[in-house]
Amino acid sequence: MHRRAKIRLAGLALTAASLLCGGWAVAAARLSSHPVHRHPVHRHRAVHRRRRYAPLQLRNGTSRPAPTPDPSGVPMPTGSPRGWREVFSDDFSGSSLDWQWTAYRGRPGGDPGGFFDPAHVTVSGGQLVISAYRDPADNGSDAGPSTYVTGGISSSPSFAQTYGKYLVRFRMDPGRGIALAVLLWPQTNTWPPEIDFAEDNGSDRQTNYATLHFGAGNTQVQRTEGVNLTQWHTLGVQWTPGKLVYTLDGGVWADVTNTNVPSVPMVLDIQTQGWACGTSTWEQCPNAGTPSRVNLDVAWVVAYAPS
Repeated sequence: MHRRAKIRLAGLALTAASLLCGGWAVAAARLSSHPVHRHPVHRHRAVHRRRRYAPLQLRNGTSRPAPTPDPSGVPMPTGSPRGWREVFSDDFSGSSLDWQWTAYRGRPGGDPGGFFDPAHVTVSGGQLVISAYRDPADNGSDAGPSTYVTGGISSSPSFAQTYGKYLVRFRMDPGRGIALAVLLWPQTNTWPPEIDFAEDNGSDRQTNYATLHFGAGNTQVQRTEGVNLTQWHTLGVQWTPGKLVYTLDGGVWADVTNTNVPSVPMVLDIQTQGWACGTSTWEQCPNAGTPSRVNLDVAWVVAYAPS
């Protein structure tokens, strides 16, 4: 069980840093690295899709080559399952992060050994890649040349909702001290609540943690599942009034029934982070065996609203 820091608004401090888009400020919101976003007013939008299509037959009888097959071996779902309707999706088939995501920049609070840089978020080969490595370009802003600079993205400002079903297909390289988190974060930036449905502590990538955070004292309800996160898996959550159902590769692995399950609009965030040694008893820190580069690969993301 790990603890999160209370939200600290950035003000004009340099440590808060600014996001690439919109000039918003970023501060750290929790000990596991979630940055604070100043969100604009949410406007619901039509579903945005990126799809891979079959070869196009041209008039001269030739065919335009089909895009690269899904790198994870499992294509992004299409359509809407019973009880849900698709409202958000991305299979990262372009060459850059598109408009529906915002990349983090800045140092996370509570972690002097971490730093987020949008340059560490790339899209190629049909996947999103968030890379952790020592980056000389950030030596003037981060904790120094030993810092593993990472990245993260948020669906703010394009998408937030109250209740829904979320699926994220990903894998991550081994690398002690480089942690991952896939989570739902309040659109108003008032923390808690928080729903982590895919998270690890940067140890051996053999355990997934799912944690509900609520209350002024950061009460937590956590579930754990043994799974090799260096392999491709689809992690998800079904969020309904008073209940969370956690899924792994289409099956339910845990659930939580609690009156403190959030009932406010939440955004979807995906991130990695390097931790300073001694910062946390739960989060691990890089050591001599940590590879020079540690990637989080994301094949696709789909979100649904209750129908």
